[in-house]
Amino acid sequence: MNVVTEWPERLGSVLFGDVPLETPAFIYDEAGILRLLGKGAEIRESSGCRLLFAVKSFCFRDALELMAPHLDGFAVSSLFEAKLARSVLRDRGTLHFTTAGLRPQDAADSGVLCDYFAFNSVNQLRSHRDVLHPAVQVGLRVNPELSFIGDARYDPCRPASRLGEPLSTVAQILDEGDSVSGLLLHTNCDATDFGQLETTVNKIRRGLGPRLEDGRLRWINLGGGYLFEDEYGDDALDMTPLYRTIDFLQRGCSLETIIEPGAALIRTACYLVSTVLEIQTRSGGKTAILDTTVNHMPEAFEYQYEPDVLGHRDDADWACTLAGCTCLAGDVFGEYSFDHPLAVGDRVMFLNMGAYTLVKAHTFNGVNLPTIYALTSGGELLMKRRYTYDDFAARWGA
Repeated sequence: MNVVTEWPERLGSVLFGDVPLETPAFIYDEAGILRLLGKGAEIRESSGCRLLFAVKSFCFRDALELMAPHLDGFAVSSLFEAKLARSVLRDRGTLHFTTAGLRPQDAADSGVLCDYFAFNSVNQLRSHRDVLHPAVQVGLRVNPELSFIGDARYDPCRPASRLGEPLSTVAQILDEGDSVSGLLLHTNCDATDFGQLETTVNKIRRGLGPRLEDGRLRWINLGGGYLFEDEYGDDALDMTPLYRTIDFLQRGCSLETIIEPGAALIRTACYLVSTVLEIQTRSGGKTAILDTTVNHMPEAFEYQYEPDVLGHRDDADWACTLAGCTCLAGDVFGEYSFDHPLAVGDRVMFLNMGAYTLVKAHTFNGVNLPTIYALTSGGELLMKRRYTYDDFAARWGA
């Protein structure tokens, strides 16, 4: 976890209880989102690439409405995502679709909503391309079989990966004239070294040879998996390899070049606020039980990482375990230290909650989902969505 002791002034009232707040609360920070979108816009303006947002990472409707004017479109991976994103975009941008598993009816229904459709495999391509609208740009996902991630759970290029076709197969498809006009790649996760992207594109260049620049292809989507600032919020990253790669693809190959970040445009702009329900003292130490749960941020449990908490310092005097409120034995966030003891009623704020948190949250034990708030640029906290028993009951047929 990172040590975070400073925060935007507008968050102070949220944390210290000066404003009404139902917890657990998921807060998206409009100013924070716009700041991250500004980083994306700078890349777009400097390079000429197209900028999408990957809806799979975060898909709350009002936030997408905020983001849409600053983007060229959205990237989606299911029919429901496509419907939601199209309802936000209307006719203001393009919709790009790819998924590992595609049902025939979903292909047909998505095909009338989307502008670009990157099939994950040759089987998908040949089974479903004929149901797409004739104006849709047809693409194929490529797996360059080049890994940079040590943990295979995050690695799209892991051995025997189901995500994309190897370069040799892509070359064969292009030679057969299979009406493929573009390529999609997505080969990294939370990376800040754009030299890895340049290395990946260079391998694709070698693997496809003249096919990349002889006019058979019209576009290439470089996917996501890269951040625009490091884990400490420092944006002093070396973007030169990214710009050099985009320049080669656009000027050297005459390809429309697209990027579709997810976490890079949302992660640091969202927070999960909880309330301390109880402080337990056992022989092993103190535990603060919160009114939230790891089921509100499942990746913390799935990948066993400790989420960042505002005010934690490794050398602080008061240490405790932060734990969730369900009967799951592993409903534990981790070990944290604070300058002052926590007490019942105190608020605890988890940071960097934007990506893959709300979209994966669930109601194990019948614990309600977090209430969703927007923190406006003017510092006003607006409730956007409160989940109720009726939502829970409807899901289970009551």
